[in-house]
Amino acid sequence: MKFAVLTSDIGLYDAIDHHLRTDGNCQRFDDAAQYLVAASRVPFAAVLVDAALGPLDLQGVLARRRGTRSAGAPVIGFGTPLWMLDLSFRAGCDDVLPLPVDMAELRMRLALTLHRRASANAARSDEILEVGAYLLDRGRDTVAVNGIEVALSAREFALAWMMFSAPEVRVSRARIASLIWRSDETAAARSIEQHVYLLRNRLGLRGEHGLVLRAVYGGGYCLAARVRRVARALPRAQALPGAPRN
Repeated sequence: MKFAVLTSDIGLYDAIDHHLRTDGNCQRFDDAAQYLVAASRVPFAAVLVDAALGPLDLQGVLARRRGTRSAGAPVIGFGTPLWMLDLSFRAGCDDVLPLPVDMAELRMRLALTLHRRASANAARSDEILEVGAYLLDRGRDTVAVNGIEVALSAREFALAWMMFSAPEVRVSRARIASLIWRSDETAAARSIEQHVYLLRNRLGLRGEHGLVLRAVYGGGYCLAARVRRVARALPRAQALPGAPRN
């Protein structure tokens, strides 16, 4: 596991890194802005924020936790003074360790927080769909593409969930109309086409991220992997024996 530690105190970071070395690898960041740049491409298992940085850095981490590769990672504040305890929990911290910082307690709280998060994720695993670069969360009605959430309407999300639940399988317009529109195919046909068009654009389902939402013969749609075409050079024609050469 990889842990992000936000602190400007090198000595404090070294102590944390030493105590968590058997649990995972730590990486230090001076502030929230530095961390968010890294979190856009690196998935961290947990984020530890030194309260000495101030409430703005803590709020910056919490406000952007859903739009990074570390979406869902628990955030723990440490070295938190009494006046920041309530603010930290209300801002969304999963746990808070008050002053003075006890390394054994920090390690224990981190382990408990990760265990609670793993248990919660297991309990709602049927609410999550992950296909390639896409992560669909039915509990929150959200779709993330490479860690970036894309806003969808309720009906768009329902259609996306249906298609991602059965990749490489043709889903008929009649089935879509019945389950999502509660209507027959004829009445819902135009609306279905519009929603498919919007999903292609908003989720990049024209092959930009490896998947294509395409119409299929027989009426319906299929979510399929993009076919990579490899250009091959044609063999050069060889002259027949005895034929004149140019």
